[in-house]
Amino acid sequence: MKGKPIIVGTALCLLLLFLGVSLASAQTLMIASAAGYKKPVSEAIRSFEKATGIKTDAAFGNIQMVSSQAKQTGEISCIIGDRKFLTALGSTVAFVSYEPIGKGVLVLAYRKGVSLDKVEDMASDKVKTVFMPQDKKAIYGIAGTEALKSYGYTSKLAGKITQVATVPQVVSYLIAGEADAGFINLTEAMANKERLGGYLVVPEDRYTEILIVAGVVKGFENKPETKKFTDYLKTREAKGIFGKYGVK
Repeated sequence: MKGKPIIVGTALCLLLLFLGVSLASAQTLMIASAAGYKKPVSEAIRSFEKATGIKTDAAFGNIQMVSSQAKQTGEISCIIGDRKFLTALGSTVAFVSYEPIGKGVLVLAYRKGVSLDKVEDMASDKVKTVFMPQDKKAIYGIAGTEALKSYGYTSKLAGKITQVATVPQVVSYLIAGEADAGFINLTEAMANKERLGGYLVVPEDRYTEILIVAGVVKGFENKPETKKFTDYLKTREAKGIFGKYGVK
């Protein structure tokens, strides 16, 4: 009789040890992304989880914000955004490689009740306010500023321009009717086309090429779940998801 508790105790310890090993080995992944790509990234993550069983969480915001989060938490494996912007992060976050996703496209979107025929119409009386992401923190803010300069509108439209933190915030102002037009990416324009008046693709020669990549954060390059995610981004399924949202 005295031996039974020892046997049960040993069995219980082995069970707890087994569970502990299982829990410790459970794969998890944390991805961060520029806010303007929330919809395709979220859909891709759901598809990746279904295909691999790897639990994946995501954070969205302007690149400065998510890079600071990556530095503070030490938990983010990949950051999705414009390659030039990621490379310029310098001491905030170091990347060991970049997995190409596609090319980003700048558009001038406008609210319902406004009708624009060409991008140059932003300088007309049809448009009283133009919103855009901050040109120091968001790639489409930079692209929007470059486009304004290219059209010769930097000074002419200075009184119309309002900068906000992210692309989704520009969209919110357009949907609410508080902005007549705004520079955003094609991805958000397509995702919200029923709630907008429309959008015009800005010619590619008006701004610097935007290459969307997944930057692998230094220290995570040898993690098997990170490798599986970057491999997934090469698949036809992943390319189809991003392509559906205007990233070609």
